[in-house]
Amino acid sequence: MKLFNYILALSLVVSSNACRTIVDPPEPVAPSTDQNLVLCFKPLFNQAPLNWSVAYITNANDTIQFDKLKYILSNFVLEKTDGTLVPIKNTYAYLNLRDGRDSVIIKAPVGEYKSIRMMMGLDSATNHSDPTLWSLDQPLSPALNEMHWGWAGGYIFNIIEGYYRKNNTNAGFSFHIANDNNVRIFSFVQNFSISKPSRAVFNVHADKYFNNVNNFSLVTDGSFSHSGAIDPVMDKFIQNLNGLFELKSIN
Repeated sequence: MKLFNYILALSLVVSSNACRTIVDPPEPVAPSTDQNLVLCFKPLFNQAPLNWSVAYITNANDTIQFDKLKYILSNFVLEKTDGTLVPIKNTYAYLNLRDGRDSVIIKAPVGEYKSIRMMMGLDSATNHSDPTLWSLDQPLSPALNEMHWGWAGGYIFNIIEGYYRKNNTNAGFSFHIANDNNVRIFSFVQNFSISKPSRAVFNVHADKYFNNVNNFSLVTDGSFSHSGAIDPVMDKFIQNLNGLFELKSIN
C-alpha cells in the first residue's frame, strides 16, 4: 500500500511538471535613440520681426502689408559629420505664420551632424495622392491647411498674400506657389549635436520675396499668380526664394 501511494504521488509530480509552461524572461527594451527636434520659424522683414499691421516699402518703392504667409514643408534630411544622410520619413509641416502656427517636431537620431535640409512642397506622389486619406488634424489635411486645389489637383506649397498701394488706393496681392516644378530644396550647413530634446530656429525673410535677385514690383511685374502652366509672373517671382529661410541656431 505504501509503495502504491509513493508511485501515485510521483506520477502526480511528473504530470504537474509536464504541464508547466516555462516562460523566458522578457528581452530588455532598448532605450530610444531619437530625440525631439523642434523646428521653429520666425518671420522677419529687413531683419526685424514682421509686424502684420505695418506697411513696408520695398526696393521697387511699393508700399506693402502682409496678411498671409503659409507653407507646406517636407522631406527633412539630416546629414551626419561622416556624410551619412538621415531622412526623416513621413513627416510634414503646415505653417501659418500669421496665426502663430510656426513649428514642427521631427524625430532626430542621437548623433553629430553638419547640415539639415528640407523641401518647400511635396514629392509628386504625395502631392497628387488622395487628400481625404489624411485625418483632420494632420498637416496635409485640406480641412486644416486650406492649401489644396481639390482631389488630384495637388497642394499649394506657399501662400503669400497682402495689400499694396496702387493709384493711391489699397489693392490686394496674391501669390500661390504650387505644381511639381516649383518645389524648392533649402539646405543649411551648420555643425550641431543631437543628444537631448533640441530646438532649431529659422528666420523667414519675408522681404526676400520682393528685395532679392529681382526688385519685384507689384505695380509693374504683377500682383497675382497661382502658378499657371505658362506664368511669367511666377517665373520671375519664384527667383526671389533664394535666402528666404535662414538657420539661426540649434541648441
